[in-house]
Amino acid sequence: YSNVRLPLLISDNMVLQREKPITIWGWADAGEKVTVQFNKQSKAAKTGKDGKWIITLGAEQAGGPFVLTVKGKNTITVNNILVGEVWVCSGQSNMEWRVRSSANAESEIRNGNYPQIRQFAVTRSVSFKPEEEVKGGEWKEANPENVGDFTAVGYFFARELYNELKVPIGLVNTSWGGTHSETWTS
Repeated sequence: YSNVRLPLLISDNMVLQREKPITIWGWADAGEKVTVQFNKQSKAAKTGKDGKWIITLGAEQAGGPFVLTVKGKNTITVNNILVGEVWVCSGQSNMEWRVRSSANAESEIRNGNYPQIRQFAVTRSVSFKPEEEVKGGEWKEANPENVGDFTAVGYFFARELYNELKVPIGLVNTSWGGTHSETWTS
């Protein structure tokens, strides 16, 4: 007996890319029917022999917050989802550099109240093969409590983009200072 399960990236406070098909995936028992509901969309699929499932929903316009419901033998509810622009912030120490270490950090943190800007900081992990799941991480809203730990380059970019476009911005921070540049290429 296995409950439906989602990857850590698909969790409360996440940001989904606007105007592109939305892919939701996870794991459950082999042959289990899984239903995904998001906004006004609902689709179902059956898991393969390996227990994996994937569902592609239609594109959505910027907005939210929305709720995602995934049903199989159990039900998972993912809350406070926004749809907007999603950017991967990847690289070495210059991308890893945090807002708390930037110029005027105290003021930036105090004034860093942008609930429509969110970051998923991927927990560092070494693997010699592609992994199905990240080792850890969670989506956090940009607010004075959290923004100090955001990638500074990513946050200042996201803030400018948000002020220009007026849509939610999601940052997936996969930076790791001191790594060799060759590790970021195939």
